[in-house]
Amino acid sequence: MEKSISTGLKVWLWIVIVLNGLSVISNLTKIGSNPFGSIVSIVLEAVMIYACIMIMFQMKKLGFKLIVIMAVVNAVFSVIASVIGGIAAGAITGSAAVGIAGGVIAAIFTIIIAAICPLVTYLLMKKDWDMFE
Repeated sequence: MEKSISTGLKVWLWIVIVLNGLSVISNLTKIGSNPFGSIVSIVLEAVMIYACIMIMFQMKKLGFKLIVIMAVVNAVFSVIASVIGGIAAGAITGSAAVGIAGGVIAAIFTIIIAAICPLVTYLLMKKDWDMFE
């Protein structure tokens, strides 16, 4: 009997692949204005796409581990950018406290959003976890 992933997991992984692909395209258009951030984001998105492909077509748990790692790395970079952006906005407006508070709120939302992909992926994989290599 051939191993096969659930339809829900397959649909979810295709959604992640499409959204990450769109993010790569978006970052390619911004590479001139923010080369470092765009390149880091493109690499993270490409690894995320590859991780989804590993889960879907190779039935590898390593794909899930890569998704978790990419989510953590993305969250760390995004939190740093949010806090720095908040501090910079506070300096421009003359209200450091408001800028920092905005940066912290953005950082919290970033962490929540970064946790969604690995969480949903795990919940959809968990039933058939032993099937993956």
